[in-house]
Amino acid sequence: MQESKRSGIARILVVRLSSIGDIILTTPLLRSLKETYPQASITFVVKKPYAALLEGSPLVDELIAFDKNEGFHGWRRLKKSLKQQHFDLYLDIHGSLRSRFLRIGIGSQLTATYPKYLFRRYMLIFFRINLYQQLMPVYLRYFESVKKLGIRYDGKGTEIHVPRTDSDAVSARLNDLGWQPAQQLVVICPGATYSNKQWNKEGFAETARVLANTGALVILHGGKDDVNLCGEIAEKAGPGALSLAGQLSLSGSAALFKHSALVIANDSGMLHLAQSQKTPVVGIYGPTSKELGFYPLPMNSLVVEKDLPCRPCTPKGLNHCPKKHFRCMNDISPTQVIDAALSFLKKTQARP
Repeated sequence: MQESKRSGIARILVVRLSSIGDIILTTPLLRSLKETYPQASITFVVKKPYAALLEGSPLVDELIAFDKNEGFHGWRRLKKSLKQQHFDLYLDIHGSLRSRFLRIGIGSQLTATYPKYLFRRYMLIFFRINLYQQLMPVYLRYFESVKKLGIRYDGKGTEIHVPRTDSDAVSARLNDLGWQPAQQLVVICPGATYSNKQWNKEGFAETARVLANTGALVILHGGKDDVNLCGEIAEKAGPGALSLAGQLSLSGSAALFKHSALVIANDSGMLHLAQSQKTPVVGIYGPTSKELGFYPLPMNSLVVEKDLPCRPCTPKGLNHCPKKHFRCMNDISPTQVIDAALSFLKKTQARP
């Protein structure tokens, strides 16, 4: 890319409509764009339920939260509005029909997309043929869209801004629960969008019970859909395990993770949200594999998984096991998860 084109970029449009983990994984790219073009304005388009992840972020100058209930007419209005802003660079890092609709005819000087490797993914899942020449996580694939601009990953991980009000509110809530800053706080997130990405309740309960017996305060956490699940696990785990599921916003959840010594989660947005706060994570992975790109960042993370010939069986998740045995999750023992957790807790002090 010619230097004249690089220096002429004043308005950048980034489109990533969903979901929690995917949006969090855009933040290294946003940070690098800011560093490369400090005078440029960055507009980010996202679906309304996920807008809170980037509200108040210094990486975004304008946040457009689209309400999907507005339907096709809403998409047309949005496209017309974006076209009038005359963006110099359009980054489509979603690659959906809707993001393509916004992209076509928008009139930006430069447009770029990222490689989704759909054919490789298809061959791996359905024919067990691995065509991935190298493992490239999604957050690095995003950088492929701006490779010609000379923009590179800085190695600093993901970041989600937590408003001071949310941080203070979560601190007060933890104090009400009897938590002391010298006590290690462990958060367990047993939920996931699809049921075959969820480890079993008994395993989570045993893990929570053992970690609580070390003196740690164990919090079960998730969204509103996880209230019953987290409550049941907390009850099975006994004293020392409590549930805050459905009681915190996304930024409140990030604040909770920021206070934590460790987060244990399935392959879910909560895992990536925890990493955005530089908190160690233990990820429990079943039907998905690292080739698909959504493993945790390597810093301060461990993945517990079983190497089976039927993995991966899905790119995003399913509500059933195609083989009907669910071994990818059922064969993971509580001891494996507990040992991974203790390896972090032994060297990690409770965070202030």
